[in-house]
Amino acid sequence: MASAAAKTTAIRKRRPILRTTGLVVLGVIVIYGGFALYLATRPVVISLDAVQKAREALPKPAKPGDAAWPAYRDAMVAMGFSEGRLQNESVGDAMGDHPGDEGWSGVSAWLDANQAGLQKARAASSRPMFGFPLGGDRSPADDAFFGKVSTYSFNKGDWRDRADFPMLGLSLPQLGSLRGVARVLESDMFRAAEQGDGERATQDLQALMAMSIHVAEGRVLISDLVGMAIRRQAVTSLVAILEWKPAVFTDDQLRRMQTSLRSVPASLERLDLAMERLMFEDAVQRFFSDDGQGDGWFVPSWAQMRIVSVVEGTSANPGNRERAVPLAATAFVSVLRPIGSVMVAGRRETLAHYEAFTRELEAASVGSPRLVLEQVTPIDARQEVQSGDARQRTRYFLETLLVPALSRAAVNFAVDRASRDAACVAIAAELFHRANKRWPRSAAELAPFNGGQAPADPWADAPIRMAEDKNGFRMWSVGRDGQDDGGGDRRALDAGGATVTSTAANHGDLSGQPMDWVWFAPRGNLDRWKD
Repeated sequence: MASAAAKTTAIRKRRPILRTTGLVVLGVIVIYGGFALYLATRPVVISLDAVQKAREALPKPAKPGDAAWPAYRDAMVAMGFSEGRLQNESVGDAMGDHPGDEGWSGVSAWLDANQAGLQKARAASSRPMFGFPLGGDRSPADDAFFGKVSTYSFNKGDWRDRADFPMLGLSLPQLGSLRGVARVLESDMFRAAEQGDGERATQDLQALMAMSIHVAEGRVLISDLVGMAIRRQAVTSLVAILEWKPAVFTDDQLRRMQTSLRSVPASLERLDLAMERLMFEDAVQRFFSDDGQGDGWFVPSWAQMRIVSVVEGTSANPGNRERAVPLAATAFVSVLRPIGSVMVAGRRETLAHYEAFTRELEAASVGSPRLVLEQVTPIDARQEVQSGDARQRTRYFLETLLVPALSRAAVNFAVDRASRDAACVAIAAELFHRANKRWPRSAAELAPFNGGQAPADPWADAPIRMAEDKNGFRMWSVGRDGQDDGGGDRRALDAGGATVTSTAANHGDLSGQPMDWVWFAPRGNLDRWKD
């Protein structure tokens, strides 16, 4: 009896505690449920038509003949392009080969037979603007050319549909098409040199440079990168031909090519992430509520799970996707929405954080490759911390999920400038050789042939290096590793120290491999440019 009475007494003593605990739990549930209901009623206002805003930012032709795109399209049709690519697959696969390569005979025969179409492409490049119909309003001729390629790559492009992402899904089929034309013009430069036609090779280079400017119209980052890739084709082809058959060019043609290489507007020589900010703002307005004062809560819906599949095609960092998916899987569940909303930064902070990040990268993209790399390295380090810290990557969820490797793009802009400068200096060396019957011995000697500037090494605080030995003349930069290896790859030097390496090693120099960057090494052959 005593034992039963003791148990009853103990239970009675615990009742207030249990009652209090129960009330607290109930209170938490009520508050949590109330917050969840509150979030469910927060308005998500889709007020920004991002695609239309992007279209409004594009230049407008003063007259129909100002737009280059229709002329490029007609040139491609004349050369046998369809659905954005060359239909002759065997020639298309070999395009980019050099004289002497296995596929060159087929390529050269095709080029000879399609000079009329190539001339149309050159003429198109001389028009003042690109004029591609971004995000809609394609003509019947465009629809026939692109075939099944839709305006939007994965959605309807309905800007008022919260579950749709028209800016992220914007299809840019013109980029692949113009890359195809660029490969044709690049191959024709070699064919023209082989035939002794320096004027045609010069016009091909001028067309490539103009096309690289056209394709960047609108300043979507991917279009900037394609423009730089086309310029890389122009630079590498020119230097290779100068090393192989310099006599094919007159002095006037060489100077015209220098002018063309320097024709890139200053605005295209640095990052401009306005379109990326517009894409990000378009995504934010779909994921966040809008309190009318520029702020709001993170309130995603189940339908927006599709954003994960979008990221698979847009993000340059697969690790970000893997880390973001678990949060997406929980945040899209309505009952867990309050947790996600508290963990993720508000709308205003999310936009401000991304704005500050992109503005800092834009400012850091100006200067020599060495300087740009120094500026973006600490930015990269901060982003790596954010990406590796669960709390930070959750707080800036959309930034973690959507942002590509922008710091790498900043360095690409610097290398693009340096590569064109290097090609101009190669021309200056050839002009010096013609005028003085010898190769230059110092950077200062090249100044009169290089716009009055003595060429400097973009990877070092020093003039460009040059030497001449039994193998001939060579001119080089120390490259990204900052160490002078005498103008050659440490892993593969011939007896005289000349480079024995690939095109990518000579002109990419972004891999961090320990090698010098050889600007010019005339040998009367294309051996240095064979893969």
